[in-house]
Amino acid sequence: MPAIEAQRDLRRTQTMRANWWQAAIASLFFFVVLGASLFLGVLIMVGTLHRQDSDELTADGRTARIARSLNDGSLCHYVVFDNRTAQTVEDRIGRCDEGKPKPKRDRPPAFSWGRR
Repeated sequence: MPAIEAQRDLRRTQTMRANWWQAAIASLFFFVVLGASLFLGVLIMVGTLHRQDSDELTADGRTARIARSLNDGSLCHYVVFDNRTAQTVEDRIGRCDEGKPKPKRDRPPAFSWGRR
């Protein structure tokens, strides 16, 4: 009888140990997922605040925003250059045509009552 109880205790201990490891692995997975989500959220928020700061920097004329075209040609990497300190700050990636004024038409459209 004592051998059967020892086997039961051993099996119970092994089951408890396996359950503990399963819970630890599941908790670690959710911890990593939650941590990555928080990290990415903070990066996005800091990027937004950084973009607002760079708009304020270029408003006083002391700095300039430089756009470098990426490989696809439709996106540009923007860099802010400070004229006083000669430092560059990476700004963001955006469309290349967002800061350019739209071209004006040669003739403004005129309304006509069926005339050509």
